[in-house]
Amino acid sequence: MGQMDLRCLGIVAATLRVAGGGLRRVATLAVIAGSLTAGDAGAQQVQVQVSEDPTGAARITTRTGSKTVRKEPGQVGIEDPDVAWDRRTAGWLVMYEMPGVVSYPIAGMLVVWRGGAVIRRFRTEQTFWSWAFVANGKQVAYHTGPLHGERASHCELRNVSDGRLVAQWSGDLDDAAKRPAWTAELYH
Repeated sequence: MGQMDLRCLGIVAATLRVAGGGLRRVATLAVIAGSLTAGDAGAQQVQVQVSEDPTGAARITTRTGSKTVRKEPGQVGIEDPDVAWDRRTAGWLVMYEMPGVVSYPIAGMLVVWRGGAVIRRFRTEQTFWSWAFVANGKQVAYHTGPLHGERASHCELRNVSDGRLVAQWSGDLDDAAKRPAWTAELYH
């Protein structure tokens, strides 16, 4: 009987935790590297995690250690951290206070990190409602809009490498039959 060769591409888990009185999502990507053969249970595990540190900065943790990413000017925290399927790219929403406008922080920027550095920043004049990696971390899709009174969801698909707009769509995110496939992970 021949050897059985199994390759595991990855496992993604999102964990909710309470931090500073609010709900925060911690993104974890666990990847089993190498192969398993019959009688061989040796596989190397690599892990990338994005979380918020006590100052509101993003903290990237890997198997070899952790690094705090410098905060953006005016940043008070992060939300919706995620790790792409390429296992090298991470992202999060940067939260800002809007005194006199609303009593809670809003997401004003999407940051993408890879290889030890921030590689792209996406800004909006309104707020980010949701976002997701697309095409193995080569693209990001996001939903932006006003704080109140959105009539149609505005969504964009952009390349991470150069920030170029690939597609955009405005419509009802609740109507799965009419929305483009790249908006599947986006929500209100």
